[in-house]
Order: sequence, then structure tokens, then C-alpha cells
Amino acid sequence: MENNKTLTPVIIVAAALILSAIFISRTGIYIKNTGGVESNGKISNTISVSGDGKVSAKPDMVKLNIGFQEIAPTSKDALAKVNSKVDSALKILKDNGISDSDITTSNLNIYTEYDYSNSSSRIIGQKASENLEVKIKKIDDKATKAVKIIDELSAVDNLQMNGIYFDIEDKTELFSKAREMAFSKAQQKAEELAKLSKVKLSKPVSISDSTYDVSPVTYSTNVANFKSATVSLDSAGGGSQISSGQMDITANLSILWGIE
Repeated sequence: MENNKTLTPVIIVAAALILSAIFISRTGIYIKNTGGVESNGKISNTISVSGDGKVSAKPDMVKLNIGFQEIAPTSKDALAKVNSKVDSALKILKDNGISDSDITTSNLNIYTEYDYSNSSSRIIGQKASENLEVKIKKIDDKATKAVKIIDELSAVDNLQMNGIYFDIEDKTELFSKAREMAFSKAQQKAEELAKLSKVKLSKPVSISDSTYDVSPVTYSTNVANFKSATVSLDSAGGGSQISSGQMDITANLSILWGIE
């Protein structure tokens, strides 16, 4: 008889878990039973909602990835040729006010180069390559400073422009505003759903933040494309120009609200 008394609350709880799950499809919103039992034996119910917030801002920085590579009979010669081009590029960057802290060597490789054109491998020399990551900060809407530097870098023979990216140096405040918007949207959804369900909304019991930093906006992948896409050309006066546009900073929150 005692066993039956012990099993009865368990059966009731299990039934409540099954019968209390009410799903609203295609909205990302649902009411569910969390399965948690409080100290007084009550089951803790929740409303699960999601919210997103988006803030737009102008980029204030350009990131460049530039590369150099040379083939020579020896590794020493190949590296010397690459270093010569890197030195030329570094001089251009320094002359334009780019600090050492904004220039990073991302790759430095030396390896044997083969020719596979005749169904066999033939060593044609040693290949050296190096990449630089460059940050150009405090740009204007037309990225005038960045364009000037890119135009000057293009004079370095066989320089590879692997990527030109617009970015924002400090996104902290923008993410905070986006999170506020996301929370407000989630709260509005929860209040509406609680009203429809005739329950009382309590405090959040769980918040999941899936916000992540956006990838920088890519403008072009090489110098040739960059110049062909410019608004005005040097021959027209004033040099090449581009527009930095705007970037979207997005926050995403998933929140469980307690209900009574």
C-alpha cells in the first residue's frame, strides 16, 4: 500500500509533464514544462522565446591582407627577393603613418616548387612567400587614406592583394545596444504569449546569448578588381574613391521566462 502511495505523485508529475507541453509552431516561441520540481512540490513552468537586435554603423577601419612570393634557385635567394618586396611595402605603410602594432606577419613559408606539366615532377626552384595583415584605422566615408595606401602598394611588382575588409575597431557599445533591443523583443513576445495563455509572467530563469562578432565586409580580393570598381579614376582627378557603406551588428538571445 505504501508503494502505491509513493508512486502516485510520480505518476501525477509525469502526466503533468506530458499534458502541459503546448507548442506554437513557426514562431520560435513555446510554453513548456521544464520538469523542475521546486521544494514545495510545485512544477516550474516556463515560456521560451527568442529575440534579435540589429544596430548599423559606419566602418572606421580597413584591413588589408597582402602577399609576396618569389621563386629562386636557392631558399636563401627566394627569401631575399621576398624580403626586398616586403621592405618596400613596409616603407610605404610607415610613410603613411601605419604603426608597427597594426602590421602583422601572418604567413612565412619556404618550400620546393615543382613542375608537373609533363606527367612527372621536376624541381624548378625554391619558393618563398610571406603575408602581411595591415590595419588602417580612422578612415573616412570614402576610405581616402586606405585607397592612397593601396594605390601606392600596387606599385610593388607582383604584390598580391588577398583581401580588403571594412570593419569597426571597437564594437562593444554597438553590441550592448543590439542586446538591449534583443531583450526587449524577447520580453514583448513573452508578455504577449503569457497574456494569451492567461498566465502570469515572472522573471527570466535562463538566458542564452548566441551573439557573435560579424565577419568584416569584403570589398575586393585583388588590386585589379579594386581599381576597376572605383568611382573615379586618377585621370579624372582626385584619385580612386570607394564608399565604406555600413555594417550591421546583430545580437541573438534565447530566454526562458518563469510563469505562474
